[in-house]
Amino acid sequence: MKTIRGIGIALLVLIASCSSPPEPAIETAWGNATTVEKLAIGVEFGNDEYMFGGILSIAVGADGTMYVSDRQQDIVRMYDAEGIFVRDIGRQGQGPGEYSVAPMLGVLPSGDLVVREGMTSRISFFTARGEYLDSFPSAPGYEFVIDRDGNIHAQRFEGDVELVEYSRTGEEVGRVAFPPRDRAGDATFVLGFGEGDIFAFPTETHSVRSPFGYLVTGRNDAYDIEVRHPEGTIHLRRDVEPAPVDSDEQAEWEAFRQSLVERAQARDRDTRYEPIPDVKPFFRRFWVGDDGRIWVFRYVTAYKRDDIEPLPERPERPLLTWREPWTYDVFEPDGTFLGSVAVPETLVPFVFRGDRIWGALADEEGVERVVRLRVVPGEA
Repeated sequence: MKTIRGIGIALLVLIASCSSPPEPAIETAWGNATTVEKLAIGVEFGNDEYMFGGILSIAVGADGTMYVSDRQQDIVRMYDAEGIFVRDIGRQGQGPGEYSVAPMLGVLPSGDLVVREGMTSRISFFTARGEYLDSFPSAPGYEFVIDRDGNIHAQRFEGDVELVEYSRTGEEVGRVAFPPRDRAGDATFVLGFGEGDIFAFPTETHSVRSPFGYLVTGRNDAYDIEVRHPEGTIHLRRDVEPAPVDSDEQAEWEAFRQSLVERAQARDRDTRYEPIPDVKPFFRRFWVGDDGRIWVFRYVTAYKRDDIEPLPERPERPLLTWREPWTYDVFEPDGTFLGSVAVPETLVPFVFRGDRIWGALADEEGVERVVRLRVVPGEA
């Protein structure tokens, strides 16, 4: 895989405060790294416990125990650190310890499992062995972050996005407003359109909550991500140019965009779509790992593939044959740049911890699996 090799070290700007964060080192310990698959769970045919139809969420305990929420079967399954099925957690329903649709998952510092159902937004707790404990209602939303103190920061989707912080007992102890997404273009544009695992190139602000309790935020038209430590903000910056959109790549995207416009017009909808730019934003989004490391999912230079087939259900739709090597820039919480990591294309990550990634990955036959990857450092 080809990756962006510019590894100019981030220029770190510390906002003055009573106590500044430590000055980061300048080494890139990982260099241009790759990953190796250390574990995979999932089969095309066989026992239902090892077949997945739409992995929605994955949580991992301190001992490596994995909990997987599958949207096709609306079930949560538990696997040991070696990938052996242990038991189902909860069941479908509306009562205590039940959920009507597949929930989002997390693990408390105590080891207890947390689930948040999208239909009711109820937050429920199970022991590490799968025994139901209790639950409480939360504000309407789905995703959440668990901090090091065991508090739950649940996203609330009523108007502007904000995080509502709950204690373990369900008491609301605070709220944090996210910066507006501030998407570029007219409000009537629909951004982020695409197909499968690839999307166009919207310019917008991304924000996540660190499990250490602070906000990480940045607008992707500049490589400048703010890590808002209580003792002072660190800016993650890299001296790299934005990736260009190849003229043939741009033509494919424009043809795809026009097909969406025509489809909307045929349905009498006044829907407009953002034009394709000449250069890409710097990143799609970012995650904060369990250890506070920031994983920045980069836009990079694409390459043309010859193995892309038309969708059976939409053979008339223009093909998107330009694809990017999936690349993450990784920073320590203090801003030290570790390196760039190439991961398998179509990987959907859920848990970052140290040099490991747990996520969902579909193989060439479309069989979905739970995987655990380990970073293999390369040359700086």
